[in-house]
Amino acid sequence: MSSLGRLDQLLAETDGGLDRIMAVIASVDRAAPPAEDDIVARLDELSEGCGGEASVAVVLDFVFGTAGFVGDVAHYYDPANSLIHRVLDRRRGIPLTLAAVAAEVGRRRGVDLRLIGMPGHVLLGEGPDPDRWFDPFGRGAELGMADCRALFARFHPIEAFRPTMLLPMSNEAVAIRMLNNLRVAFVKRGELDRTVPVLELRAGMASATVSDRAELANLLTGLGRFDQAAQHFDVLVELDPERADTYRARAMNCRAHRN
Repeated sequence: MSSLGRLDQLLAETDGGLDRIMAVIASVDRAAPPAEDDIVARLDELSEGCGGEASVAVVLDFVFGTAGFVGDVAHYYDPANSLIHRVLDRRRGIPLTLAAVAAEVGRRRGVDLRLIGMPGHVLLGEGPDPDRWFDPFGRGAELGMADCRALFARFHPIEAFRPTMLLPMSNEAVAIRMLNNLRVAFVKRGELDRTVPVLELRAGMASATVSDRAELANLLTGLGRFDQAAQHFDVLVELDPERADTYRARAMNCRAHRN
């Protein structure tokens, strides 16, 4: 099964973890392990080092203390921070991937840690309806509601904070956010060719929007990959009838370039 189909299959598993989802996303990197099981095994091995009574405190102390996972302040937008195999190698990441590592160690220890999609800064929450939160970029420091509000204000000084921002994300929301982080990281580095498989994964998801698919088609056009671009514009003709003429013209233009 291709990575595109596999990602949707994993997202349909309501009781599944993030480990295999992250492995599929990591496959956009040519240096990634060839099999999902390789990532799963590495997380299994990591969690085996987490001794002591199973609890949130034990898991967080292990991940952000003993195991040495830290936030990459110096190179925040390095794509390595959004690729699970690189995060495990370097013990560095951004809030999203650090939170995912902690959640996966917790899942293996029977500790329910959830990723919280607060805009601008992913957190960890305890359980499905958390009333306390933890900052993976701050070595797992515990946060109350007021702390979360203050942290949000640092990134969004004008926007109003809402307690609903502190609810757990679905696995699909995590995957979309991880793919978007990779897209931003590659674009910032000017590595547009490496952005293609990231956008392909997003465009291949059942929840993909017309905008997601159009972004991929436009990128392929800019890279001179006209056959592929034309195929995506053909799909957009069916998906977005109001702009069908525009997409049809773009597809014809792409096919004209290949001659």
